[in-house]
Amino acid sequence: MANNIKKIIKVVLAAAFWILIWEAASLLIKGDLSLFLPSPFAVFKAFFKMLFKVSFLKAVGATLFRIFMGLFIGTVLGIILGICTGESKVADILISPALRIVRSVPVVSFIILAYLFISVNHLPVFISSLMVTPIVWQGVNDSIIGTDKKMTDMAKVYKLSKTKTLFNVKLFLGKDRIFTSIISAVGLAWKSGVAAEVLSSPAVSIGKSIYKAKGNLNFDEVYALTITVVILSLIFEFFIKYLFDKRKERQVKKNVQTD
Repeated sequence: MANNIKKIIKVVLAAAFWILIWEAASLLIKGDLSLFLPSPFAVFKAFFKMLFKVSFLKAVGATLFRIFMGLFIGTVLGIILGICTGESKVADILISPALRIVRSVPVVSFIILAYLFISVNHLPVFISSLMVTPIVWQGVNDSIIGTDKKMTDMAKVYKLSKTKTLFNVKLFLGKDRIFTSIISAVGLAWKSGVAAEVLSSPAVSIGKSIYKAKGNLNFDEVYALTITVVILSLIFEFFIKYLFDKRKERQVKKNVQTD
């Protein structure tokens, strides 16, 4: 309990520090340039003004759905490809280079290329899943390849099938690394998904709201919408961490009861 309170205090103090820096910077900027850096008060006012609009809530819901779908598809695909490359040298030779290229190419390039072939409503889902897949793939692939040889030898002694060895030994022992890769992918899913929304502008989305606010020079709304994306991303990440932590607690309790 005491550790949690300390963490909250640290977060509050850090946030207060940067808000003060932000306020000082907005006061120092004069003339027309002040339009591009509104004060924290103006941004928070715009945020709470939007919060009760039906159009804003619909945009948040639509974006949440797209990012969730992108994360889900990318995670499933990453796990499947990770198993393929971890278990097969041929698959590793064929698939790994492509996934490494995806990780290194700027997301904007993929958005522009995919825009030619994919509808604006499906583009953010595709881009999110595309960015998530290599991250999860790496976690699964490394978990399988990095399995202690003693454990695989033991599986052979007990005559476990390849499928049971994969799921009950290799993936089970590497589950923490896999979960960490999924958590790391959450932030990337949000950044890439919203970027795709900004460029493709689906009818109902946070990305289109950001683009529209920028076009109208309502930079207080641009900042407020950006803060919304950050908050949603943190909540999403916290929720996934919470589920993983609860799962770990149940596993620990199960092991204690077994012993």
